[in-house]
Amino acid sequence: MLPRVLHSFSLVRLAFSRQNQLLHSPVKIPPQFVLLSSKSFQTPIYNRHKSFTTCTMDSGVIAVIGTTGVGKSNLSIQLAKELNGEVINGDALQVYKGLDIITNKMPIEEREGVEHHLMDFLPMESEYTVLDFKADALQLIKDIHGRKHIPVVVGGTHYYIQSLLWRDTTLDTKKNVGTLSITQAQEETRANEAFLRESDTATLYKKLQEVDPLMANKWHENDRRKITRSLQVFFETGQCQSDLIKKQHAVADNERLRMPTCIFWVYSAPDVLNARLDARVDVMIKGGLFDEIQGMRKSVGSDTDYERGIWQAIGYKEFDPYFSALEKAVASNELTDTAELEALKVECTETMKTKTRQYAKRQVLWIRNKLLPLCKEKDVKIFLLDATLLDTWKENVGNVAVKIAKDFFASRPLPSPESLNQYAKDMLVAQRDLDAVSALESWEKKECKICTDMQRIMHDKYGKGASEESPAPVIIHGPTSWEQHLRSRQHRKYKTNQTEMERDGSNWWFFRAQEFKKRKREGTLNEMRVIEDDKIVGADGNPTDEEGSSSSESASKLRRTSLTTSKDVSKE
Repeated sequence: MLPRVLHSFSLVRLAFSRQNQLLHSPVKIPPQFVLLSSKSFQTPIYNRHKSFTTCTMDSGVIAVIGTTGVGKSNLSIQLAKELNGEVINGDALQVYKGLDIITNKMPIEEREGVEHHLMDFLPMESEYTVLDFKADALQLIKDIHGRKHIPVVVGGTHYYIQSLLWRDTTLDTKKNVGTLSITQAQEETRANEAFLRESDTATLYKKLQEVDPLMANKWHENDRRKITRSLQVFFETGQCQSDLIKKQHAVADNERLRMPTCIFWVYSAPDVLNARLDARVDVMIKGGLFDEIQGMRKSVGSDTDYERGIWQAIGYKEFDPYFSALEKAVASNELTDTAELEALKVECTETMKTKTRQYAKRQVLWIRNKLLPLCKEKDVKIFLLDATLLDTWKENVGNVAVKIAKDFFASRPLPSPESLNQYAKDMLVAQRDLDAVSALESWEKKECKICTDMQRIMHDKYGKGASEESPAPVIIHGPTSWEQHLRSRQHRKYKTNQTEMERDGSNWWFFRAQEFKKRKREGTLNEMRVIEDDKIVGADGNPTDEEGSSSSESASKLRRTSLTTSKDVSKE
């Protein structure tokens, strides 16, 4: 029986040179354990027709987006070969030299002679921003068009691609330093950076309230990252971030999209994709991931910011506990093959897999929350291609994309994006409204009175002493967070408790204690907690059991029984 192939889209592909043979053999390999190779579904190289080198839309581009590990690079190469194109990398981490494994670069021998730009050129210690990418990519597109070729932009850093295609999505206004000398401007920059780095979050939030009240109202007072970003914009541009957002959205509709664009979203069902991503992590480790991480650790400086540049790569931070323990053992001349170290390595591996799956989920959310609304507003077609089953890749992804791209550049009619497959029909729905200015101006913080009151009641009942401060109000930021809060387990629990307290009065505490003791006696306390966690919300907002009856009604049976055997504790 043929072995299951665990293979990466962008890693150690040539170690599996026989994979193409295996995939086309009579024995079927479970697709959830196979990661696509760029050669697995290779189609014949078509003659490059003149119509595509002198197309009527020679200013247009193709963009290939999607989650990590879904096959974007493979599709970009096929499109570039069919359409006489050149690939522009749109991944924020693949710009760095070396580190091919942790950044999942496609090896040169797998690129099939297709020219790739903005890949593998930046030193590890450098930082590459979205503004750098936009400037470089725009110049490259101009050069590629000059060669009568078609630019194919591919990557999973979707805000890079978004900033390239639309004019109003990045804050790139530079501050007018006026009469300041270069030295004075540098000193001011250093002072601002020191303020952002050394101040506590409360101080930063107070400063943001002074300079940009609208953004301060939008961010949570403990969200240091977003508060810092808004202050950075103010320090770097001399303008409030909220004012810049308003100016960006004041751009005329017909000027926002920079160039005619055809977007392909390579998509896989989450359960299948997650299995592939887990398998890819294992392959990365076998292929030399640890060597790359150890090399990176030797380059760490005292001022390294782990939230920027290459240090954001998934795998580096996740394996820090393991390598810190390993280095400590080596320095102490202790054994490095202990069960404790092995267990720590397994734990870090699982953390990396979890973070990778979470990142893929965030990438889908970005597409639906950010890109889709822009596409709908500007009537830009985004075609979702179903890459769930690898044995149908050629029919569902490669051939479909090539035909659509050829029709696009020949100005022929295009199919409805929703008609391509069921996932397209389900997923090509914008999750949010695009009107960022209205959303910003109407953004409000809401206090959940139910949660605030219940927390204070519990504090007054169980607080260690009267000197302890009462809990702060429960403040929810923005409409989406408010909806999530109303569905949250904590809110539902407090709402149920409040309803019961209003009905039972001071007896509620007694009933609660009796219920707790009964469950503990029966050994079902943990069981009941699990059941409570899984309850559904009924029409009245209270958790319900599977039959639809309110949990408060179910619990009241015990309370009514207690009433017949106990005195009225309200007088105690």
